[in-house]
Amino acid sequence: MDLAQEISHRPPDVPGGWPLLGHIVPILRRPLEFLPSTAAYGDVVKVRFGRLPIYVVTHPDAVREVLVPGDLDYTRGRIFDKLEPALGKGIATVSGAEHRRQRRLLQPVFARERLIGYAAIMRTAAEQVTASWRDGQVLAMDEVMNDLALTALTRSLFSFAARPDTAEAIKEGMRSLTHGLLLRTVLPTAWERLPTPGNLRFRRAMATMHRAIDDLITAYRDAGQDRGDVLSALLTVRDEDGGGLPDEEIHAQVTTLALTGIEAPGAALGWVLYEIGRAPEIAGRVRAEIDGVLGDRTPTFDDLPALGYLNRVINEVLRLRTPLVFMRRTLRPVRVGRTTIPAGSEVIYSPYLLHHDARWFPDPLRFDPDRWLPENAGRIPKGAYVPFAAGAYQCIGKLFATTELAMAAATIFARWTPRPVEDAPVREIATALVRPSRLPMTVHLRTRTDRG
Repeated sequence: MDLAQEISHRPPDVPGGWPLLGHIVPILRRPLEFLPSTAAYGDVVKVRFGRLPIYVVTHPDAVREVLVPGDLDYTRGRIFDKLEPALGKGIATVSGAEHRRQRRLLQPVFARERLIGYAAIMRTAAEQVTASWRDGQVLAMDEVMNDLALTALTRSLFSFAARPDTAEAIKEGMRSLTHGLLLRTVLPTAWERLPTPGNLRFRRAMATMHRAIDDLITAYRDAGQDRGDVLSALLTVRDEDGGGLPDEEIHAQVTTLALTGIEAPGAALGWVLYEIGRAPEIAGRVRAEIDGVLGDRTPTFDDLPALGYLNRVINEVLRLRTPLVFMRRTLRPVRVGRTTIPAGSEVIYSPYLLHHDARWFPDPLRFDPDRWLPENAGRIPKGAYVPFAAGAYQCIGKLFATTELAMAAATIFARWTPRPVEDAPVREIATALVRPSRLPMTVHLRTRTDRG
C-alpha cells in the first residue's frame, strides 16, 4: 500500500477543537448539535478529549462493523470505566467471557413468565400514581414520571425493603450518576479526585445508595423466600457448578438495573406523554386504539402487541429522545470501512447522531409514529436505530423497558388526557440521556363522551 493510499484511510479530524482541551468544550456546551454535525466529515471521524483521540463512527454500516464482531474485537469503552466504580462488575460494565457468563445467568430474570408479573406491577404503579390526580391539575410531569418509573422498578426489583428510604437512596444515587456521566467521561480521571462540591455530593450519594442495597440483600437472604421480584430471582440463580451468586455480584446487578430502570424510562415516559399530548391527532389515535383493545378493563402483558400504534409512538420517542453515546475500546487494530483504528482506541457510536441523520430518517426533528409502519421501517438501514445498543452488549432489559413504557402509557391514557401547558417551552437537556428541561402538563379526566 503506497503512502497516498494509507493517508486516504486516516479519519478526518473534526474541526473546532481547542488547544489542549480538544473537543471537550463543544461536546459539553452543545452536545446535541455537535455530535450530529460530525457526520458531515465522514463515516469514521476523529475528535479529542484533551489529548486522547476518540474515533466516532457516524454511518450505520460502520456502526454494524463495530457491533457485529461483539466482544472479539472490542471491549467496553471509557464511559463504562466511569460507571464501574459506582455500579461494580455487573452486566453493564464487564466484557468478554465474563459478560457472556453473566448474561446467560440473568436470562431467566427476564423470562416471559417473570415479565408478565413485572407488567402487572408496572400497571399497578401507574394506577397508584394517577389515583391522586385531579381533573385540570397541572403536574411537573418529568418528576411524576420519574417517580412512577422508580415505583415500578423498585416493586419489580424488590417488593420488600429493609429500610423505608431504600428507594429514595437508589433514586438519588442514579440521578447523581446519570446527570454527571457525560462530564466524567470527557474530563481526565484526575478531576474526579478533586474535592469539588459536585464530587463530594456524588460520593455521598453513592455511599448512601450502596449501604441501602447491601442492607436490602441481607434482608432478602435472611427472609429466604421468593417474592416474585428481580432480587428474589437473582438469589435463586445458579451457575454451572450449582452455586449461587455472591452478594457482591448481586449488588452489582441491582445497581445496574437501577441505572437502566429509573432515569431512562422516567425521561422516556415523560416524552411519550408530551408527544401524545401536544398532537391532537396522535392523541385521538392512541385513545381510540386503547379503547378498542381494552374497553373498560385494565391492560395486561398480552394486550401490548395489539397496541400497534402506541408501540410506534414509543419507537418514535426512543428515536427522537435517545441515549447520547455508547463506547467501545478496540482489542486489536480493526478495520471499519476504509479506516484502520489502532488497538486500545476509544470508539463512540451515538444513537442521537444516528437517529437525527436525515439520510435515514427524513425530516428527523418531526415526530412521526408512522415511520415505524412495516413498509417504512423496512427501509431504515440496520445499525441506524440503536436505542438499546446492539450486538453482544445489547441491553438485556430491552423488553422490560418497552413493556414498562407501553403498560404505563396504556394505563394513563385509558383514563386521562395529559396536555402540555401552553407558553411553557420544553428544551432537551443532554446528560447520559436526553431529558426534558421541565415538563408542566395539565391532566384531564376522560369522560364517557370522550370515550365515544
